[in-house]
Amino acid sequence: MFENDLCPECGVSKTFSGEQAWMDNGDIVQTRDHGHRLTFIESDNLDPLFDGISHLIGVSIEPIVIETVRTNMRAYIRRFVPDEVRERVLRKELDPAKIDEAFANMGNPAGYGRYRPVDSRFEGDQDDFITVSITEPFSLPMCAASHCGAVEAILGYDHAVTYSQIEPNTWHLVAFPYQQPRAFVDRLHSERYERTSGNLLLERCPSCGCPKGLSMYEWFLERGVIINRPLQRRMALIGSTELNPIFKELEDELGDTIPQIVVEAQRRFTKTGFYSMQDVQTEGDFRVQLALRGLGLLRELKINRRGLHMLVENAALPPMIVGMMQGIFEMSFDLDTYVEWEVSRGNLRMELIPKSVAISA
Repeated sequence: MFENDLCPECGVSKTFSGEQAWMDNGDIVQTRDHGHRLTFIESDNLDPLFDGISHLIGVSIEPIVIETVRTNMRAYIRRFVPDEVRERVLRKELDPAKIDEAFANMGNPAGYGRYRPVDSRFEGDQDDFITVSITEPFSLPMCAASHCGAVEAILGYDHAVTYSQIEPNTWHLVAFPYQQPRAFVDRLHSERYERTSGNLLLERCPSCGCPKGLSMYEWFLERGVIINRPLQRRMALIGSTELNPIFKELEDELGDTIPQIVVEAQRRFTKTGFYSMQDVQTEGDFRVQLALRGLGLLRELKINRRGLHMLVENAALPPMIVGMMQGIFEMSFDLDTYVEWEVSRGNLRMELIPKSVAISA
């Protein structure tokens, strides 16, 4: 299925690079939809981050994660399902499971894991279902929600999803008709992204045109896995329209302390050793790495034992960036810190000082 999809020069999936555009302001956007911003991030970070937030607030956030991703995935995929196709499905002229399989296969080059069809029933009643398996999911709740949202986009009405593990690294995801609570109607939708200008030039592969820095990643297309070779970390291409609304909904539900809780959960996870000062390296290297991930354009970075100052224009996922940088600093210098940060017009400014420095000042 994925034969000849890798660029012979840089090794990047041609589907991956052809469907995305890396802009001069630290963005990644969809080639066919510049209003859809994406991030290319370490996916093994995500479920531990969700678990860490749940631990800090004392209640699981998985229902919010699933509802948010389900709703936004439905809205996104619906743009690619013509009304005529949906009508033919409802007339039972087309098999919705086959259409769902086609969308699921698009997730392999993005690092989502491997979806496979298992079983389905479509008679137009409440006993219908579409079951797929997912092997090596980049995030189990997000993969389950994506399956559910795709089925909703194809059929045009609400579903719910359950999952169960059937063997190591493999789960069954079952989407079935379910009327979602009215509380979620007209909620959980992300805003369209409006890009800003920048002046960052990334070196490009002469064969496929993608940023040359992506050659450090390896695509295992049949598995749906992408690995950062030097650091041996798994990566996935994830819409900021999926992650940002999760944090926004948590804030609406639980209060304005949620951004600080996200920072703290990310800081704690970073200090398990997942990131290190090697990730920051020089300011120029870090600027390129942030841009390759679509996290924004690094303008200023100063780090020494007395603190850290950073300015990122057009920042995506600011609480995750702040928590990561705080954790890297504390682990590298073995110091506890205070951190202050703000986002103004999309720009993230972060100031961090060791507690020992603050006390002596």
